[in-house]
Amino acid sequence: MLKAYNNEKNKVFLSRVRHTGLLPLLMVALVSVSVEAHLPEYFGRKYVRVIDTQTEAPCESGGRAGREEANALKDSLDDALLDSGAYSPNLADPIGELGKLYASLCNHPAALNANRNALQIVRVNEGLLSPAQIPYLYALADSYQAIGDFHSAQQSMRSVLRVHGMGKGPLDEAALRDSLAYFARARAIFIDPRSRGEMSLFFEAFKDNEDMLDAQLERGELDYTSRAALSLSHLRNLYLLLGTDFVVASSLGGDAVSPAAHFMQRSQMLTYGKGRVLLEELIEIAEEQPALTRARLYLRLGNWQQWNAKWGQACDSYTAAWEMASGDDGLPLRKQLSNPAVLPEDSGLWKSLLDPQIAVKANIVAGFRVSDRGDISRVDAVVQGEGSSGLAARVARWLRDSHARPAIVDGVCVDGELRGRQYRLLD
Repeated sequence: MLKAYNNEKNKVFLSRVRHTGLLPLLMVALVSVSVEAHLPEYFGRKYVRVIDTQTEAPCESGGRAGREEANALKDSLDDALLDSGAYSPNLADPIGELGKLYASLCNHPAALNANRNALQIVRVNEGLLSPAQIPYLYALADSYQAIGDFHSAQQSMRSVLRVHGMGKGPLDEAALRDSLAYFARARAIFIDPRSRGEMSLFFEAFKDNEDMLDAQLERGELDYTSRAALSLSHLRNLYLLLGTDFVVASSLGGDAVSPAAHFMQRSQMLTYGKGRVLLEELIEIAEEQPALTRARLYLRLGNWQQWNAKWGQACDSYTAAWEMASGDDGLPLRKQLSNPAVLPEDSGLWKSLLDPQIAVKANIVAGFRVSDRGDISRVDAVVQGEGSSGLAARVARWLRDSHARPAIVDGVCVDGELRGRQYRLLD
């Protein structure tokens, strides 16, 4: 009866709000309350932790031997074009190899031209959705991004998803791999300081990931590994959604009134619940997975709860993670848990910002204390090498405002310290 009474009171209240014209103001207030702890988010955007990561070797524009090899291959292809015609199916692979050579020499305009030609040959001979075109679409995305055309880079990767039926049909290993690569590229483009962070681009990939996951769940054929990969990819999207001030970002990008910007702002109210459901459902279906797999899921759930100021619930999840990470196999995870961490603890969200091609204002070394509730204090930051001390002070200020996971020892949230953390302050 109490529940029915409260529901009726809520209906009356909302009816009065609608008639008085206060509903838009109420919605704005609710959005502000739900996201005020997140905006703006700087860790993983403007500064990142330095970690060991594999990066591709940069191209070299001054290789004489490479230029001579490319010129010789181009001459032979020109002769082949005269003999067999512009759309001979045998020419796609060697033209693609020419594109690789140009890309390795940093001649990305020539690489784009070669890969477009190879792509055209495949489409003419095998159809617009032939899987044979996928390597050329990847190469196009790389070269477009290298010259700063982020929109075309992302659209090239979306064409890969289109080849796979937008991920809504039977899901094989290649379709899953390529879809995840597209979603990861879109997130990297959105946070790349060299891009404009266009709302419409991120919105498109966000919806593609969400729609693909929904379609695959409806099909009912996903194994645990595939579902986890798609769900965690979308969880990363939700981190970016909740950590972005779309009012500021959209005004800077010039699309403040776009449907994408409005959708993102409205969606921030529901983001916490969506992320929690993604993780709780994964935990539920992971009953037959190793205990360490479930432990890592509980850590992710705890981090998501901590990110959203659910401190008590987060500590319960961290306790579950600690208890499941038993034995020798769980030792690395328990060691990780015993030290606090700045959130998001998922480097897959921001490791693209460690690309040496992205300019850095300063390298910062910092130490700080994290309380058992995840509050950061006693921050000590200094510039390593060249740079103003003011830059270190800026990172110190951002660190104090960051979300953090407390240390977990014997399943209990406790105070902890981190020293000697290295960060890159991006230009």
